[in-house]
Order: sequence, then C-alpha cells, then structure tokens
Amino acid sequence: MMNANVIPTAFYGLQNLIDSLNNLNGANEKNENAEKAECVKREFTYSPKADYYEVENGFTLEVELPGVRKENLDIQIEKNILTVKATRERKESKMNYERSFRLADDIDTENIQVTLENGILAFGLVKKQQAAARKLNVV
Repeated sequence: MMNANVIPTAFYGLQNLIDSLNNLNGANEKNENAEKAECVKREFTYSPKADYYEVENGFTLEVELPGVRKENLDIQIEKNILTVKATRERKESKMNYERSFRLADDIDTENIQVTLENGILAFGLVKKQQAAARKLNVV
C-alpha cells in the first residue's frame, strides 16, 4: 500500500510548483498591501525531438530546435558522441535543450555538414570511404 504522503519521483517537480503557487496566493491573501511577490525563476533542460533517415552515402539527422538561433548553439563531437546544446530566450523565459547521439564507427566525423533552417538543425552524416579490396600475392 502506498503512503499518501509519498510523492512519486516523476511528479516531484510538479508538486514543488503547486506548493510555490499556493504560497504566493496565501501571501497575497494575508497581506493585500504587500509588494508583488517575485516568482522563482527556474531553468529546465529539455531533450529535443530528433529523427534520422538514410540517404545515398550516409544519414541525415534532424533535431527540432524551434526559436533557437545559430549563436545559441553548442555542438561538439567527442569519441563518436555528437552532443547538441542550445538555448532559446524569450522575454522572461529561457529554455535549454541538450541531447547526445552515438554515431556509428563508419561515419566520417571530419566531414559533417550542419545547417539550421526553420527550427530544424540538420546534420549530413557521410559514411567513411571503404578501402577497396585488393589481392595479396604470396612471395
């Protein structure tokens, strides 16, 4: 039987938000002349939606980053792990995105093409050129 006072981990942040709103409302009811209470500004990191598809000589990876500008992107590759970090800032809100992708060993990480258009960050992932088979002669 689940204890009524235990909050499942998935809802912990939601309960904090509800408690904060209730406290703000209670503070205004108790003291109508109180200065306007400041909301706590919190930052969250979201994992953006991504999709990939195979093309003639590799793959195209698309990451949805609506409202993100080029100067707010941080893209890194280390040991075949492609990491995308981005920030979208609007009036009073800030949204952080972060997602990592493990690239196959046959992807040429030196020749990745990156474009950002209409909120879609696209990576052109080209397969490495395979060495042609050759016959070896025994001497």
